[in-house]
Amino acid sequence: MMPLLVLATSACYRPATEASARGSWSYEVDPPAAGSRVVTVEATFDGARTERLGIPREAAAHVKELKVREGDSLRPVERRNNEWFERSCNFRCTVSYTVDLGEMADACKDEVDCARRVGPATLSPALAWLVHPVPRTDVPVTVRVHPPDAAQFASGMNAVEPDATGTTYSFRSFDLDEGSFTAFGPMRRTSIDVPGKDGKKARLDLAILGDTKYAMPDSAIREWVEEAANVTVPLFGRFPVDRATLFVVPAKGEDEVVFGKVLSLAGASVVVVLGDKMPASARHKDWVLVHELFHLGFPTFRGEGRWLGEGLATYYEPILRARAGWTSEAEVFRQFARNMPRGQPPRGSSAGLSARDDLDTIYWGGAMFCLAADVRIREETRGKRSLDDVIRAALDKGGDATRVWTVRDVVALADKVTGTNVLSEMYERHAARGERIDLDALLSSLGVSADGKEVDETRPLAWIRRGIALGDRTYEDAELAQTP
Repeated sequence: MMPLLVLATSACYRPATEASARGSWSYEVDPPAAGSRVVTVEATFDGARTERLGIPREAAAHVKELKVREGDSLRPVERRNNEWFERSCNFRCTVSYTVDLGEMADACKDEVDCARRVGPATLSPALAWLVHPVPRTDVPVTVRVHPPDAAQFASGMNAVEPDATGTTYSFRSFDLDEGSFTAFGPMRRTSIDVPGKDGKKARLDLAILGDTKYAMPDSAIREWVEEAANVTVPLFGRFPVDRATLFVVPAKGEDEVVFGKVLSLAGASVVVVLGDKMPASARHKDWVLVHELFHLGFPTFRGEGRWLGEGLATYYEPILRARAGWTSEAEVFRQFARNMPRGQPPRGSSAGLSARDDLDTIYWGGAMFCLAADVRIREETRGKRSLDDVIRAALDKGGDATRVWTVRDVVALADKVTGTNVLSEMYERHAARGERIDLDALLSSLGVSADGKEVDETRPLAWIRRGIALGDRTYEDAELAQTP
């Protein structure tokens, strides 16, 4: 079964030229009662311009008693397969329904992308319980949640200030396909202040779901998350978003982080699936958390560019950990030498990065592209510019994970910031046309053997290798980049 959000994301994205439509959606949400996982929702759609209401396939079977309000009464709405049809929704309608997240989690085997039970708590994307007009137009959405106990609900959705009766969240309808993770039920919550924009503090809300006890005490989990957040700060110049929510859910019997995911367009949220046996002493060996937090600092792509988004995160994760002293320069390049060949196109293939969708291409092919681009930028500018500058410039222009850009936007910005044509040339050669990157020659020029086990400091671009790993912008030996 494909994950819920994979299906949702492929179903709808904002056309670049489409203007915002008139209308609005609003939801009133009552969380599950104690001992239940059933969410109750009342939704009003104003100006939907469609009679069709839908929700992702995995969720549809668990939507119960969907009815439309007519004055003081409720009338059942006609259902056909995974959709409901109500003519009044063309103009304005109010519907009510329930969603059994427990049934949903059971059906999708507790996939994080769908619904996951964590003891008495339940994690899901907001999209799992927000029935909506189909097709979507670009309108404002408000979601008001009325928890009987505010400590038993958390969401990454963009929050308006809470009041005594609940919290209101707001976003655009086209952003619902990344509608942020949410959780109902018991959880241990704390907030972490990290360096934010313009000298202010950014806030990272930590929610440890359920009643699981980890090998790491809660205080150590908090320290680990705070450290990882601060590892990203030197690259971005700050924590990349003003507010994010990070959910921790357990992987029983595991001694490492086994999975992570970001949903961000309706508000920045991160999930990490933490092994309950992972000791605090292993926290700096983990790569997943830094990888996911990096994602918060780079724009989201729709319908394209997964190879670039994941490639950048795969490239920068070990580099950021090396700059923080969590791993070594040698280990970073051993990892690159060992794994980047997996991202090469098959021999004889002319398919570029943008045309391939296997995981090795998306992660390691993308990372190899980023390494090659970073080296070329540093070489051509004699160390004055790097891929770091491109990342910072994108964020300075508002390009964090809550915003949608195109790959072409990033390429154009990169060329402008670096004063080179490196990214546009490489995009055409390797993403559009599918030329192979000569990884062995690239590593050799950096002084790294093909197996990553040996380092030669006499190679012409060894200074670039050190600069990448150390984040050093001075490059006293940058003259080595110049050819006679």
